Amino acid sequence: MPKIIINSVDSFGEKISQKIIAKKTINDDITTYTYDNKYGQGEIRISPYFAEILKFGEVQSKLLIKPNSETEFLYNASYFKKNFKVFCKKYLYSENKLTIAYVIYDNNVEINQLEIEIIEVQ
Repeated sequence: MPKIIINSVDSFGEKISQKIIAKKTINDDITTYTYDNKYGQGEIRISPYFAEILKFGEVQSKLLIKPNSETEFLYNASYFKKNFKVFCKKYLYSENKLTIAYVIYDNNVEINQLEIEIIEVQ
């Protein structure tokens, strides 16, 4: 099974780096990575046209990123449930790497900016 590295940094300076063993499937031009970590299960779908990051467990969320587009972001936890808007500022796709940067808005107010890098390694 492949390993993926997920690096992220937000506008508050919080940096996270995870190395995860994932199950990889490819269907047409969509690569899907399914994995488990300490927070629950996750799934990342990547294509040249969009990325979708799903989390299942204590926190459930669905984030859809499309280049230069605004989408909805659902975040659901026992302590908090909310829909946000997300605008993708950067989308760099290659066969084994995706870099995205996006802004999260709550009622048209910017609440965070994130840059995420997802890299498949052997």
